[in-house]
Amino acid sequence: MRITKLRAALCALTACLMALLPCTAALAVSEPATSNHPLIDPRPVPVVEPEDDFFNILLLGIDYGMEDYWGSGKKKTLENCHTDAVLVVSVNRTDGTVSLVSLPRDTITYVPNVHGVYKLNAAVNCGTEVEEGIGHTKDAAAWLLGGIQIDRYCAVDMGSMIALGDAIGGVDFDMDMAYQGHSGRHYKKGMQHLDGQGIMDYVRARTNATVDHNDIGRTRRQRAMMKAVFEKIKQENVKLVPKLTQLLQSDDLNIFTDLTLLDITSLLPLALTLDADAIGSYVLTGPYKLTLTGWNFTFTDQDNRIAVLKEVYGIDAEPLDFVSYDHAEFLTDEGLAVVRYVALTRQLIETCEQAGAMTPEQEESLQSLVDAHDAMLVSFEQAATTLTKEDINAMISVRTALRNQGDKTARAFGVDKPNWAKSARFCDDPLVNEYCKIRWR
Repeated sequence: MRITKLRAALCALTACLMALLPCTAALAVSEPATSNHPLIDPRPVPVVEPEDDFFNILLLGIDYGMEDYWGSGKKKTLENCHTDAVLVVSVNRTDGTVSLVSLPRDTITYVPNVHGVYKLNAAVNCGTEVEEGIGHTKDAAAWLLGGIQIDRYCAVDMGSMIALGDAIGGVDFDMDMAYQGHSGRHYKKGMQHLDGQGIMDYVRARTNATVDHNDIGRTRRQRAMMKAVFEKIKQENVKLVPKLTQLLQSDDLNIFTDLTLLDITSLLPLALTLDADAIGSYVLTGPYKLTLTGWNFTFTDQDNRIAVLKEVYGIDAEPLDFVSYDHAEFLTDEGLAVVRYVALTRQLIETCEQAGAMTPEQEESLQSLVDAHDAMLVSFEQAATTLTKEDINAMISVRTALRNQGDKTARAFGVDKPNWAKSARFCDDPLVNEYCKIRWR
């Protein structure tokens, strides 16, 4: 009787252990590796602390339109708007200097914490709310600046910029060109008084400009106008500072800022003694080229960028990875297909892991898929770094092997095979756009 009970207990225990074995076996499948390429797995925002004490403010001109606003096509949804003016005001509180650093809106960049390659001016699209999108723009700016952190931001739509210009009574400005503004107004060359509309027309001029009709020229005009506005506020600070502070904190305009009254008052002593002509003026310039199936980008000149960051912040920056023209061409030809394959493979691995108990054959197949995924990451990073024909061809072979293993694993688990076929243009590929959290237009 005791033996019978013992056998029964042993049988029950054995049954429990057998029931647990499939789950234990499933845990034996290794986790997929992560990539050092930000298009596959997002990177965090770098952090660099310069020796001097800096206070950095990100100024943005955002076309998040107002009622009857002529300049933005009345854009009312965040996914359609852009930050077409991106300027960092760097206040060096150690030596009492100020620098304006322009980041061209079409700069090709990676947005930290978000999958994908993107234009700087569209990083704001990566959020569901304006403030979240501006946060992504701050991160992208910090990445371009080599890890220099952005302390505050102030984003105004173009209609609000007109109101702010009128609030300070306009500026006297020596116009470097005669041209017709977006408002339809005609402007002459030379010294003249510009109201809010005149200020807006000038800082927005690009293709309609008659001097430097490109984005780099527009950033120069924006910095020159910023100096003129600063000088006007400095001259009439007693009247204007309280008025502007109240306007910035009101709900009357489309102004998004985390600047506090304490921030403004702490900067006033420096502002009141600073000569506008002593404000440094810089731009992270670079060639403007067409790539990625029909999109124009500014490709940052890394030597220029490193020199600017050294002069302004005193840091020794490293060149940015994966933002060259040749790399963009690599993405167009073969690289973005890998992004699709990796996204599909990770979805398939997750589906298989949720299927429940695995047979030994399923476990083996899934592990082979994880191994193929990891090999794909290694090969992709190698090709993206060297951009040699040999490494790219090797990457294509690994990609084919990944697809074949993916199909085998799908059959082993009785699920649908992934749709490996890519769209003719990556920007029309819903999967790539969903995975990269980008919306190309």
